[in-house]
Amino acid sequence: MGGYRRAMRHLAIPASILTLGLLAPLSAQQDRLDSGLDPAAPATPVFVRLVDQVLPAGPDFAAFCRKHADAKRRTLRVEVVTALRQKSAAGQRRLAKLLESLGDGVRDVQPYWIVNGFGCMATGKACQALAQHEAVAFVYRKPPRVPALHHIPPRRKASMEELKPLAERALAELAAAEKQPFPALDTLTPTWNLTRIKADAAWRTGALGNGVTVAIMDSGLLPVAPLLQALWRNPKEKLDGKDDDGDGFVDDLFGYDFVRDTGISIGDAPTSHGTMCAGIIAGRPTKVGDKLMVTGIAPQARLMVLRGMGVLRAYEYALAHDADVVSMSYMWVGIELGNWRGIYRLAHEHLAIAGVVSVGGAGNFGPGSRRRAPPGKQICLPKDIPCVIAAAGLDKRDKLPGFSSQGPCSWKGVRFYDDYGPDQPLLKPDVTAFATGYPVWNGIGKSRPPGWRVVHDAGNRLGLVVGPQGNSFSGPHAAGVAALMLSANPDLLAWQVKERMENTCKDLGEKGRDAKYGAGLLDAAAAVQAARGPAK
Repeated sequence: MGGYRRAMRHLAIPASILTLGLLAPLSAQQDRLDSGLDPAAPATPVFVRLVDQVLPAGPDFAAFCRKHADAKRRTLRVEVVTALRQKSAAGQRRLAKLLESLGDGVRDVQPYWIVNGFGCMATGKACQALAQHEAVAFVYRKPPRVPALHHIPPRRKASMEELKPLAERALAELAAAEKQPFPALDTLTPTWNLTRIKADAAWRTGALGNGVTVAIMDSGLLPVAPLLQALWRNPKEKLDGKDDDGDGFVDDLFGYDFVRDTGISIGDAPTSHGTMCAGIIAGRPTKVGDKLMVTGIAPQARLMVLRGMGVLRAYEYALAHDADVVSMSYMWVGIELGNWRGIYRLAHEHLAIAGVVSVGGAGNFGPGSRRRAPPGKQICLPKDIPCVIAAAGLDKRDKLPGFSSQGPCSWKGVRFYDDYGPDQPLLKPDVTAFATGYPVWNGIGKSRPPGWRVVHDAGNRLGLVVGPQGNSFSGPHAAGVAALMLSANPDLLAWQVKERMENTCKDLGEKGRDAKYGAGLLDAAAAVQAARGPAK
């Protein structure tokens, strides 16, 4: 990380990146204020978006992709991150005097650089003053029931005494695994879902996820050996209660837990959603009976564990620490988000141009779900963002479960975007994988849900179970395939990963892309081959 930061400090930002930030301020103050922010409003959570962004408005993402179609992903990442950080620093300097003058009208300011702006508590009067400043593009009001952008207050602060043994175990497993060569491919038994998307065929071409880091934004990990062996390791951080690498986080050995506010994102619970998803992405080989079973689509990829779904600081952490893929297991359904959606669309577009592929399940709110949502409202933030890969799910018989969310999606009326309206909606989902029926790593104690069948007991109430279902498990399939593609071609641009993944899918349902299956069933072998080939 030190070399990376030094490289960014001394890098000149290309004009092609800087010039996109020169959007003129909005002319009318009322156009910069979200609904509900009247002068009499008491202090409320808001986000202040500044004018100077790398991608100021909706069309700029496509323009950037066209302009940088021949760039190398890792080189472009340094340039984009440099621009994002510099714009944020400059924006904070420009607003410093105004914020000071507003006194108690603005408090708890939390600056960001993934989206140039800051979250805060602000009165309606203060919001109006902010909206008058030429550097401010828009003041968003946080919708009710939506988590804060930067922090989820912990129910209980985790102590070092309870977390240190888990971290030490993870370090020991990781160190032992790194001394062992990866087993020969002909000795491995992949779970059936891996063979159905041809992950094992992709392995035989040399793509196993090596060199790729997947940030998994979920509920954290249980201490399952095949996952501890796959952990990403922060190279300059020690288990010593200090911020050794100077990134603002203490003991962030494998990522960060923004829920418990600790650098140790491994815990102990009866079940763990994040553990199941992580095993699908990068679970290492493990002895099950007389077989060496593999659950991970990219079994040499690394897992960066980030707990705190929807926390913008987690997005920044993933990008600052060189994550290549972000796998997300959260979605806000049944909440009117309004313009708030634009914050996350910009964050994910900035991630994409900086080389991060964002993926997740399409949701479990389809027409046959007990929690069904209306048509057009089943795939929601952040899976409804155009550059994010949303995965629908099949069962073992290749049937679409009734719970699988269907598209399309719209961004009509969202400030700075206002696209994909009723006449030309955004077709989602993007791809299809498998949502249930295969072994996943999890807790196997007595408190496990009914219907789950234990197929392997690894000890300490941990093991492989069959029974969990949902598109939360389809999303990690796409994350694993993205990791295979980037291990085959590390400089493939993030939007090109999405395009080539979709272009190589096996068509399902009605001919062509549709609102149930997207482009069709993932084909990892074809996607890896396309990743290695020239752009079409």
